[in-house]
Amino acid sequence: MFATFTSFAKQKTSAEKAKEKTEEMQKNLGLTAEQNKKIYEINLKTYTSIDDYEAKNDNKKLRKKQKDIMQDKRKDEFKKVLTAPQYKKYEEIKKAEKAKEKAEEQALEKLKKGK
Repeated sequence: MFATFTSFAKQKTSAEKAKEKTEEMQKNLGLTAEQNKKIYEINLKTYTSIDDYEAKNDNKKLRKKQKDIMQDKRKDEFKKVLTAPQYKKYEEIKKAEKAKEKAEEQALEKLKKGK
């Protein structure tokens, strides 16, 4: 809850988001120094593109679609940098994160409906 609140207080720059995501991947995947550098560059390019698009477009659906496209491109680039076991672990982590997000959304919907 606190993390959600603070995200509204100050929007992070593309560089801050890329640094955080790369540090998270370093921790979870044990990146080499060379991988770390390449992953940071991929993350920075992705977040910069997403942020630039979102700044120019108010349509929520289009923004989501563009974000999905950029994240798919990022995944393709990750495949070129990560080893097969690292990429498999990355996919498992992403799947778990999505499941957690979905469960949280469903719980929120139940609260809104008063169930």
